[in-house]
Amino acid sequence: MARIAVIFGTTDGQTAKIARHVVEVLRSEQHVVDLIDTRAPPPSAPLEGVHAAVIAGSVRMGKFQRPLVEFVREHRDALAGMPTAFLPVSISAMRSTPPALREVKKTIERFIKETGLTPGYIQPTAGALVYTRYPFFTKIAMILISKMAGGDTDTSRDYEYTDWNAVSEFAHRFAEKARGSREAQYEAGAPA
Repeated sequence: MARIAVIFGTTDGQTAKIARHVVEVLRSEQHVVDLIDTRAPPPSAPLEGVHAAVIAGSVRMGKFQRPLVEFVREHRDALAGMPTAFLPVSISAMRSTPPALREVKKTIERFIKETGLTPGYIQPTAGALVYTRYPFFTKIAMILISKMAGGDTDTSRDYEYTDWNAVSEFAHRFAEKARGSREAQYEAGAPA
């Protein structure tokens, strides 16, 4: 059993939903899991006793939430010393076209450059279009982006593109990596 932090930044709530799903899967694997929402002030020493971390962030206009980037940058050394996974959540991740793949790659590279952390595992994850909750100008921008990508533009409804099976499979795989890391620390005599 390992203690895992699931750290997330969300704009419209889909990444929070994904982070909670990852928490459920990790707990089903008998891990102790802390959920850290970077929009709220973090607890003191938020990564103390943590053996592994999953970082999830939604992309809006090519950028991740500033509080998420700042949290990762501030705790980079601690995160670099443990197994880490990164779930960049975007609409681009739902497509496998060359432009979409380039966009996903570019946002991941930007996150790594801004934070100084290169996660060991990266799982691009499709998010959602929540037209019914967007403010006017955001809705217009998202319609244009979606239209250029050949996506959904009916603003009278929302669209969820997250592949929950893929998220579950990722979380199960990461649970095993965290378990292996924790066992290796224990065998090496590292503090629990």
